[in-house]
Amino acid sequence: MKRIAVIIASLLVVCALDAANAQTGKRSRAGGDGFAIGQVAPEIQGRDLDSKPMKLSEFRGKVVVLDFWGFW
Repeated sequence: MKRIAVIIASLLVVCALDAANAQTGKRSRAGGDGFAIGQVAPEIQGRDLDSKPMKLSEFRGKVVVLDFWGFW
């Protein structure tokens, strides 16, 4: 249940940011020019809410929203 809540919250954040970028016509340069729709994302590894290792490729074929956090 926690995972679903995190995914939904992340989706809302991504949609809000994408809408803001669409209105200004700007795209982030941090990751290059971004990805085209349907393009395969690069492999990303991390830990889930239970601190178990996971890979983005485990969710292939499903809708996935990524929410990156940093402490810098």
